[in-house]
Amino acid sequence: MTIRVVIADDHALWRAGLAQLLEAEGLEVAAQAATGDEALDAVRDNPGAVLLLDISMPGRLDGLATTARLKERGDDVKVIIVSGRDDRDALFSSITAGARGYIAKDADPAQLIGAIHLVAGGGSAFGGSVTEGLAGGVTGLDYAPGEYERRRLDLSERELQVLRLLATPMTAAQIASHLFLSTEWPSLPMTP
Repeated sequence: MTIRVVIADDHALWRAGLAQLLEAEGLEVAAQAATGDEALDAVRDNPGAVLLLDISMPGRLDGLATTARLKERGDDVKVIIVSGRDDRDALFSSITAGARGYIAKDADPAQLIGAIHLVAGGGSAFGGSVTEGLAGGVTGLDYAPGEYERRRLDLSERELQVLRLLATPMTAAQIASHLFLSTEWPSLPMTP
């Protein structure tokens, strides 16, 4: 079965060169797009394709917004972000948006072809220095219980403690007692 690919990048020369490379490797270039909106249309017309998507696209939808929209719509597509940016924020944002791969634009062509095959087969592909950035980001995380939630929600330890207790079957009076608070505390109006 031939792997179909949609290329979405705002640089026509880049798209043309990439299309030649992919076709020389036996992949079918099903469509090309210059904007996020065009990419959405191309994917709708080519279900099951692998989308090579530039992270920095002009117009109302950049690569991350396009990826998130595809995920939201439930499209049958596997997104690989192809980017000149080589930083952890871009990588983590891509993964969060729903991308299955992230390849730097300066990657070796064989690495890109391998990533397309991996992602088309249901896997994930994060190339070279991107993988190092991912590993650095993961090893830099603090896995103390509750630390991720505290950072993600920007809560104090006490606020996190209250939030966890609210998620239990305890009554408000039991929570107040557990926290050594007056039983009047839970009935006070909550304001931001």
